[in-house]
Amino acid sequence: MIIKKARNTLQKKIGDIFKVELLLLLFTIAMALVTFGESLYTAFMSLFLRDFGIPVVQIGFFFTIFYVANALIAIPAGYISDRMGRKIIVVFLLILSGIVLSYSLARTTGQLYLIRAAHGVVFAFIFPVARAYVMDKTTEENRGQTMGTYILFCSIASMVAPLLGGIMRDQSGSFNSLFYVAAIFPVLAILFLLTSVRDLGKGFTFQKMELPTRDLVKNRVFAVILLMFAMLFLANGVLTPIMSIFAFEELGMSYTMLGLLSTFMGIVYAISQFVAGTLSDHYGRKTLLVYPLFIYAAGVALAGLSVNPAMFFFSYLLVGIGAAPYATVAYSYIGDVVKSERRGTAVGTVASLSSTGMIFGPMIGSAIGGFTGLRIPFFVASGLVLLTILMLSLLLPKGDEVRK
Repeated sequence: MIIKKARNTLQKKIGDIFKVELLLLLFTIAMALVTFGESLYTAFMSLFLRDFGIPVVQIGFFFTIFYVANALIAIPAGYISDRMGRKIIVVFLLILSGIVLSYSLARTTGQLYLIRAAHGVVFAFIFPVARAYVMDKTTEENRGQTMGTYILFCSIASMVAPLLGGIMRDQSGSFNSLFYVAAIFPVLAILFLLTSVRDLGKGFTFQKMELPTRDLVKNRVFAVILLMFAMLFLANGVLTPIMSIFAFEELGMSYTMLGLLSTFMGIVYAISQFVAGTLSDHYGRKTLLVYPLFIYAAGVALAGLSVNPAMFFFSYLLVGIGAAPYATVAYSYIGDVVKSERRGTAVGTVASLSSTGMIFGPMIGSAIGGFTGLRIPFFVASGLVLLTILMLSLLLPKGDEVRK
């Protein structure tokens, strides 16, 4: 009965996907343009760093510096967006375009470190603020579906872009063409926002800035979700500098094949995000937050055992299914329990705590991969996901938010 009811609910909700408020749909398209530009090259960042001359054991530091900068700025960025409105996205999209172009101009390791740090700062003012905007414009009843729609569009962009990026890299023999094209998309998003969306909010009543521990973290659900993000991003961080190098060196995959993998994973990820968000509106956030993570853990472990590209492809399709709670359900949960005037700060806090996982994860992953082999980090990451499942099962409230 539950499965039948869920199927009927999904059929109805999928039919309503384009009935999301027009303003949110236009905003989502703009952010999908930004996502497309970023996804052209991010799947190959480890390989770009390797070609730049960075040893495998040091690649993790370049991801760490990005997330250190992001962690330091994310909470102030959320607070500023709460006070000034979400319109600050426009300014930082323009800066993002310049930063992406700067990758092609870097000539020294020091320059590359500075670019990565600036990139992390700018990110704190874009994607977390965008999620806060979606929360502002939805209610508890439709937040999961709307957030799922937002992620669906961004996921479609992120699954097409890596394939194009991989083809461009194989054909041109250089990463510069990827950066040139990627730098155009934030500018396109700015033009779209200014001409189509316009209303990005004027901000809420001024309040003294406080550390999240004084207010937000007193909320049990929010505190547990913060811990969840830190643990899952630590797991993700362990694999970040390793995944593409493992596929390239151990399995013989080309840039085009890596792009194709990202595309197929993106398809599964997009569908799973929308399905999880929609079902969480009816069957509870906790249920849809915990159970997909078992699939995630299994997929990561299987990836570490892969002996050919086909097995690796299948493993990462499982990862795409299991990663559904990352954005849709977790951020919908936050929107349920945090007041509007605190959501920018809340999302900034999530970004900051998530970044702490990504600060240490890449260093751990590159060190393990460099000294013990490229397969071991996959098993470490899988174990961290299993620990996250245990933590969520014990600490989250037991389904009091479930809808009939």
